[in-house]
Amino acid sequence: MRLCAALTAVSLLASCTTTYAIPKPELARLDGFRDDNAALLKELGDVMLNRPNERHRMVRDVEGKAHPFSSDTPLALARVSAQAEAEFQRFIEVGVDADRFRGVPLEGSSSGASAAPLVVPLTEVDHAQLREFSLGKTLLLTGTIGVVLMGSLVAVSMLFKPTTGSEDDRPGGVIDLGPQPRAIPAAY
Repeated sequence: MRLCAALTAVSLLASCTTTYAIPKPELARLDGFRDDNAALLKELGDVMLNRPNERHRMVRDVEGKAHPFSSDTPLALARVSAQAEAEFQRFIEVGVDADRFRGVPLEGSSSGASAAPLVVPLTEVDHAQLREFSLGKTLLLTGTIGVVLMGSLVAVSMLFKPTTGSEDDRPGGVIDLGPQPRAIPAAY
């Protein structure tokens, strides 16, 4: 049962997101991105005071489709020399100049102490990867898993013969568990 639950969780996580390749020149659009309002109270304060805030930027993938980037968007830098899989991180601050990419990861920023920034020379970057959550795929996958599980339960239940006949002529049959215990009157 745990194996089935683990496989379901892995399949849900794997297919609920889509990864897009972002060309290196598009990283310049992220220059100056900053989301100091990662905490809920700060966001509520900005909304209540009607302060304008820019908590997202738009970048284009290799096919020209625009994607929003915010502190909730996982981003990875694919390096030219690295053969390993790029590590996705969420950033609250991004700076891009002609020489380097500098990003402050979201992890560690909620404790009050700033996290160590990730600094990568742009000469080492081939392209970036952006990961987006897909609600449609999630619902489709979850629905399919539910239908398969329900279908398998119905198929298994059809393998067992129903109990037929009962002493009380109740429909559905009765499972006989042996003689019924009887109450013995207590002596006073």
